[in-house]
Amino acid sequence: MEAQGELHQGDSVKMHGQECIGEIVRFSDRYATVAFKSMEVNIPLRQLAKVRPATEAGLSTRPIKPTTRILNLAADAFSSFNPEIDLHGMPVSGALSTIDSWIDKASLLGHKQLKIIHGKGAGILRHAIRTYLQSHSQVKRVIDKHPYPGGEGVTWLEVD
Repeated sequence: MEAQGELHQGDSVKMHGQECIGEIVRFSDRYATVAFKSMEVNIPLRQLAKVRPATEAGLSTRPIKPTTRILNLAADAFSSFNPEIDLHGMPVSGALSTIDSWIDKASLLGHKQLKIIHGKGAGILRHAIRTYLQSHSQVKRVIDKHPYPGGEGVTWLEVD
């Protein structure tokens, strides 16, 4: 790992234990804002390691275009991520907000298939979640057929 003083704006970095390479776009006290393909993440400096730029490593030469989304994640958030989420009993607005940040984390970590448990009930939460996912920019496919365990009470999705 590079010492914190050796990291500079524009450096290519990755978080310890992760494969995604990003670029430092700015610093604050003990954090660096790192741009990954579709988002910016505030990461503690001590959890970053300088790497060769993506273009030198033979990866995409396309410029990074961060969006306005910024996530604040520590190392434990990366190691404890669960690709399955249970939203039983949550109000629709809380569930959709939870799903949004959960998908951001999944995308950043490279998870491609995710499972949402919403229960069967009257179907209000299930309908709201599936409608929301159909228009979500990071969701590639919503699987609402039921060959999977959980039937109507579960929605599977694939993310980019």
